[in-house]
Amino acid sequence: MMANRKERYTATSGRLLTREQEAILDLYIEKLDVSFRELKAADAVQVEIETEHLKKILGK
Repeated sequence: MMANRKERYTATSGRLLTREQEAILDLYIEKLDVSFRELKAADAVQVEIETEHLKKILGK
């Protein structure tokens, strides 16, 4: 087990993360991007709803 870990770090000399760690980080960032896009879309819908509501109130 220890030799395997050492080999991974040797193979990635000059890098801060192992390939496995980079892959996990990439997946995490990808999920964050998706969540952020969904949040922005939900926020846009909420703004549209509030705008329409205000138009109805002001139109009375």
